[in-house]
Amino acid sequence: MLMFSIIMPVYNNELYFPLAVQSILDQDYPDFELIIVDDGSTDKTPELADKMASQDKRIRVIHQKNQWIYASFNNGIRAARGEYIYIVNSDDKLMPGALMRMAKKIEEFHPDVIWTKVVSYHYNPRLGTTGQDKNRRKEKTEQEAYCKNKEEVRRLWPLLISSSLVYNQANLYRRELMQSQPFRNDIYGADAIFNLDIADKINTAVVLPEPVYAYYIYDNPKMNASVGKYYCYEHKMFNEFYVRYKSLFQRWELPLESYREILCKKRMSGLSIELRNLRAFNCPLSMEEKLQLAFCGCVDEVINECVSESGRQEELESRILCAVRELLIKEPIEKDNKMYFAYELLESLLRYEKDEEDFRKIEDAVRHPLNPLHIGNAFYQKLIQGRETE
Repeated sequence: MLMFSIIMPVYNNELYFPLAVQSILDQDYPDFELIIVDDGSTDKTPELADKMASQDKRIRVIHQKNQWIYASFNNGIRAARGEYIYIVNSDDKLMPGALMRMAKKIEEFHPDVIWTKVVSYHYNPRLGTTGQDKNRRKEKTEQEAYCKNKEEVRRLWPLLISSSLVYNQANLYRRELMQSQPFRNDIYGADAIFNLDIADKINTAVVLPEPVYAYYIYDNPKMNASVGKYYCYEHKMFNEFYVRYKSLFQRWELPLESYREILCKKRMSGLSIELRNLRAFNCPLSMEEKLQLAFCGCVDEVINECVSESGRQEELESRILCAVRELLIKEPIEKDNKMYFAYELLESLLRYEKDEEDFRKIEDAVRHPLNPLHIGNAFYQKLIQGRETE
């Protein structure tokens, strides 16, 4: 049996997809098949894929009508013949020596899953690779870990969340495991949901500290489905991650202290992402609607739980105000707009030397009817206390 089946979904990516393929063909471990799933491309991608397959017998091509990326995953997985499956997106690369490193761990441990480290790079078509993404440069996977049973896998899982290893599909899975659970095809975070869905089925696992997968963040807004785009379901999706993991860990009887802070931190980070994406080119909301969402609509029971359980009120306000500031920098708001108080709140909070008018504007904004959560009050109270001690 083949050791590896590499699945590569591709759609209209004639420019970068050959580079991704080459990163696999250049591997120093030869026992693999590459299954390219062309998702109804209308550029030269299909012809390029077929040409590659004619030149290397390890390559197979599946042509399908456009169904989106996770349907491509599923179709490629169903066709896989290798003992293990790894998915590489057509705008990313497998790092040199990746298959050999994973093969050695298979020979040593025969795990159900090898969790592999992703290193992300910014890419500009004119300048090329412009450096690593600092937010993901140092994942918490500095040490190799081997879990020999379910109990050890489950105890490790909160660390897998904090290091983001379970929030993508860039891991090595036994074929039977992947074929037992199809990916959803309705949200961009279906890879994170997939790992949730298979969590109970994983008996053994390895964490590989060496980088295996190179993820590229492109300046082109049409690239990277999950980067820099607005999705109306994003808030609900992040809530699903939080609620399902909390339920899973309770069922596994993990100690609350082992995961509460990790889940809360992850959900609050997701809040910033969803608010930041209100600036995306494809967001159909008006500025007024965006500000109303930030001040009135983004905090629900899940967010309130994270705030109350871990004392994050000031952090919540900071995240919302930072997002609002970025919105207003990109698009100024008219004085007669009913959300203009948001501009006055930020302007007065950020002024270094505040006068009575600034304090009045901050207080009015905190108490404004369209600010039911009183965003800014944590900082206002600090200002009041500071003035009283002067």
